[in-house]
This record gives sequence, structure tokens and C-alpha cells, in this order.
Amino acid sequence: MTFLLKHLDAFLNNITMYRLMLNGLFALAGIAILFAALGWISYSPVHMIASFLILTVASHFSNMLFGKLTRAAVNFESVYITALLLFFVLDPNVSSLYHISMLALAAIIAQASKYVFAIGRRHMFNPVAISAVILGLLGVTSVLWWIATPTLLPFVLVLGLMVVRKIRRFEEVGAFALAAIAVGMLKGIPVLSLFLSWPLVFFGMLMLTEPRTAPALKREQIMFGVIVGALFTSLLDFGFITMTPELALVLGNIFAFCTSPREVVRLKFKSMTCETEQVCDFAFTPDKKLHFQPGQYLEWTLPLKTPDSRGNRRYFTIASAPSDEEVHLGVRLDRAHASAFKKQLLELKQGDDLVASHLAGEFTTPKDPSQKMVWIAGGIGVTPFRSMIRELAKTGGTRDVHLFYCANTESDFAYKNEFTEWCSKIGVCTSYVVGKPSPTWTGMSGYLTREVIEKEAPDYLTRLFYFSGPPMMVENYVKLVKSMGVPKKQIKTDYFPGF
Repeated sequence: MTFLLKHLDAFLNNITMYRLMLNGLFALAGIAILFAALGWISYSPVHMIASFLILTVASHFSNMLFGKLTRAAVNFESVYITALLLFFVLDPNVSSLYHISMLALAAIIAQASKYVFAIGRRHMFNPVAISAVILGLLGVTSVLWWIATPTLLPFVLVLGLMVVRKIRRFEEVGAFALAAIAVGMLKGIPVLSLFLSWPLVFFGMLMLTEPRTAPALKREQIMFGVIVGALFTSLLDFGFITMTPELALVLGNIFAFCTSPREVVRLKFKSMTCETEQVCDFAFTPDKKLHFQPGQYLEWTLPLKTPDSRGNRRYFTIASAPSDEEVHLGVRLDRAHASAFKKQLLELKQGDDLVASHLAGEFTTPKDPSQKMVWIAGGIGVTPFRSMIRELAKTGGTRDVHLFYCANTESDFAYKNEFTEWCSKIGVCTSYVVGKPSPTWTGMSGYLTREVIEKEAPDYLTRLFYFSGPPMMVENYVKLVKSMGVPKKQIKTDYFPGF
């Protein structure tokens, strides 16, 4: 099992969240159409293909129109993901002009919701859910959730597990499932039917987890899951409208919007500084003050001239301090094999802009200033620590911290001059560890060992350990400190769902 999970994680670490969803849903649609052709699903494969095409075309052109009207950067992966989700939710029987028009209307409403229901540039509702709710209010009976069939359940489950593992939302999905099952049992709904006849798995793993309309922090995610799950099987009837899965999600989105305010900031490019041959620091001027905690990350959206399979959105940790006027982004760049996104970053001119949103992350320092810590960074994984160190230096704070900064060669250390200037002033002791040292290197070399940690931080059992860097490095060093007796509750790892 461990072997399989390692290979799965290696795959997931090399694909963006949006690309995983898009490819997975497209494959699921192909399987569904094939099963319909074989007679295993009671829909016409021709009608299903027509439904898919109508939703895709209507989504594409309506989103282009709304994007031009609002001058917003368009993420085409998101456009097609929405179209595919609608394909699994709406009646695929295209038997009349009325049905065709309703499919097109559903797609237009879903795409419009990304702009119309965007308060402060932030999405409020899941596009598919709000489209289905509005169709219901209009008296349209096309919302069937036909994906909820035993024939397709194994495929939905596999894709759902991959998505949830990618974005690390197990607690949110688990809370949703437990609440839905508990309330469903109280309402007399057999548990088995929730999996075989209700869209529990599809809804919980592929729609509830949509990051832009769900809470960013774990505690709120669990509450969000419980609320939506309880409503999902509540069978409430308000007279003019009854509770449906899509309405449950829309109500949950309102909770998420109210409890997890997240800013959307437009950033103008100011300058680029190359810290090493492969690490560059990009400075941006925000159109308003960005409020965040050191160690958190943002989703960065950049208009691309020639998009590639990686899309135009990335998650990156903020490298600057909250008290800085500028917002900094530290990026590792392999210029020979750079994605379209990173190539576009390198081509930015002063005044060019991009959008940063979906502030998230719990890789933050404890509120107690007396809590001692060990920070272990690998490569570009040093960016959250740079933010923490810079904030301490600017605000006059101090922390008892030992930073182990690991890199392949001594020329790969980013922000080293800053650390040399600041760390001794704020109580941060820094050790540089080089994997392949030159003959002139006099510092630590090879890998971190138990002996090194015990020597540099003899009170390590009382410290919190923070790890940020390549997944394999983080995994190995977490195992190391656990073998030294450090409990899991004293270990934090940096994670964000994409590159």
C-alpha cells in the first residue's frame, strides 16, 4: 500500500489540481458514454454526446464574453470543468429545442455566476450548484444527478479519492459524509442508497471540495462539511422550494463566504531579482493592502499568450512579510523546461498585472512567542521562512528558532544575504546544509542526521518542527524526527495543491 501511495503522490505532485479534475472528468464522461452505448446506462449515447457538446460550447463562448466585459483573466480549464460537472448533473436527453436551450441556459448561468456573484472579485457560489438552483426556481426539471448510479460509482470513487488526496480535504469530505449519513438515517434513508442512488460520492468529493467557494482553514472546512452534509439529506420542504443537493451546497457557500473572508488582489509587476541561477524573486505592487500571516499562500492567475497543459493558475507561498508594501513571489525556474506560466513570468514588463486570490494555509507560527521551533527548508521551500524572518525583523520581534536550510550546492541558497543580515538580530540560528559541496565548502554537508539535530537543538523534544521543501525531502525528514521521539502534534508540513 505504501508503495502504491508513493507512486500516486509522485503522479499527483506533477499535475495541477485543475488539470487533474479536467482530465478525470473527461475520462469519466467517456466511460459514461461508452456504458450507454453498451446499454449499461439508460441514456442514448448520441444524446449524451450532444449534451456534452452543447454545454461545452455554451460555456466556452459565454465565459469568453463575460471575461471580455469584466477584463478578467480567463481560466479555460475552469470553464470546461464546470461544463463537465453540469453534464453529470443535468438530464442528458436532448430530445427537443427546449432541452437544448435549457442546457445552454444552465451553462450560461454557471459561467455568469463567476462574475455576477463575485463580491470583491471573490466567487460566492459553486457555479454548478447555483445554476442548478436557479433552474429549479425557474421550474426547469432538468436537474437529475444521473451520475449517481452503481455502474459508475467505482470510477467516481477513484477520481474522487485522487482529487481529495491532491487537495488534502479528507476532514471536510469526512465531516460531510458522516453528517449526511447521520441525518439520512434519521430521515429513514437507507445508508446503502446514499451511495448507490444519491450523488453522495460525486457531490462530496468533486463538488463540495471546489476551493474557491469553500473555506480555506481546516476548522471551517469541517464545519462547512457538517452543514452541507446535514442539509444534503434533510429532505426539508419550504413550500416554494425543497432541499436538494445543489441548494445544500449553495447555503454552505454562504456560510463559507461569511466565515472565511478572502481577498482578491490585483498586482502590478515592479521588478525581478534572481537570487540563484534557478530561483527568482518577483516584486509586485498591490492595488490594496494584502492581509495575511507569514507562511500562507495564494493562488496566482496570470493571463497567458500561449497556454499549455499546466494552465494559467498556480499556488505559491508569499515570500514577503505582511508589513511590506510590496508583495513578493519566490519561484524556482528551470528555464529550459519552464511551463507557459513561468515563461510568462520571466517576460513580465513593469506595470503588467496578475491576480492573486484564495489566500490559504496553516503553515504559520504559533501565537505564543516563547514557543521554540526548528525550521527545515529545502530549495525554494525556504519562502515561507523568508516571510516569517522578514516580518520578525521588520516588527522587532524575536523567536528561538534553528533554521536548517538544505540545498544541492552552496550556490543554490536563495535569500542568503538577507538571512545573514537579519537572523542573528531576531534569535534565529541558521545552518546551511549542502548535498554536493565544493572543495572550499566549510559548512555542513550531506544530509541532516539525528546527531546534527541533537547537537544544534538539544532541547528538540520541546520544539515545534516545520518542514517545507520537495515532497521526498519532507517525507524523509519527518520520518527522522518521528524516530527521534518528536510527536506528530509538534510537526507541521507546508503543502499547497499545485505548482
